Amino acid sequence: MNERPAEARLIEVAIEQFGQNGMSAVGTRAIADAAGLQMSAITYHFGGKEGLYRACAEHIAARMGEHLAPVLAHAGAEDTDSGDAAGAHAAILAILGGLVTVMMRDEVASIARFVVREQMNPTPAFDIIYDRAMQRVVERMSVLLQRVARGALNTEELRVRSIALLGQVFAFRFARAALMRATGWEFVGPCETEAVRAAVLSHSDAILTALQAWTPVVELGS
Repeated sequence: MNERPAEARLIEVAIEQFGQNGMSAVGTRAIADAAGLQMSAITYHFGGKEGLYRACAEHIAARMGEHLAPVLAHAGAEDTDSGDAAGAHAAILAILGGLVTVMMRDEVASIARFVVREQMNPTPAFDIIYDRAMQRVVERMSVLLQRVARGALNTEELRVRSIALLGQVFAFRFARAALMRATGWEFVGPCETEAVRAAVLSHSDAILTALQAWTPVVELGS
C-alpha cells in the first residue's frame, strides 16, 4: 500500500504526464489511475485539473529553489571580493558548474519536461516557476556580469547575456537525446557529467575573459 500523501502522489504523476503530453492531452482520470486514487481526489485536493497544474508549478518552483540554494551559496563563497571583476568571474563559473551537476541528474528529467513545455507555450504556471525560482539566477548572473563588464552593459544586454550563458547548461538537459546519440553514451554518470561541466566552464571562461577585455573601464554608478 502506498503510504505517501495523496497530494504528493498526484503531483508526482501529474508532473510526469503533463511534461510528456501537455496539459490539454492529459485527463484527470489517467492521473488519478496512475496515482492509485479515485478521480474525486483531484477535485478534493486541487479543485480540478487547472488547480493541479498550478500545484505542479508551485512544487517545481520549490524544488528548483532547493537545488539552486547550495549553487548560489557556493557562488557567494567563490566571490571573495564583492566589487572585484575576478570574484564575479569565479562566481559565475561556480553557478554554471553547479547547475550542470543539478541538470544532468536523472531525477530532474520530469521537471525539465514540464518546464520545457512552459518555455515553448507559457501559461500562468510559467510566472510561478520564473518568479519563484528562475528569476533569482538570472538576476544574480546579471549583477555578476555587470561587474565582469565593469559597468559597460545596459540592462537588456545583461539579461540576454545571462540567458545565453545559462542556456549552455539547459541545452544539455533539454537536448539529452542529441547528446546521447552524438557521444554514443549509454547513460550519464559522474564521468559524463564532468565532461559536460568541463566544456561549459571552458566556454564560459573564454566568454567572460573576452567580455572583460573588450569592455571599456566604466565605474559602476558613474
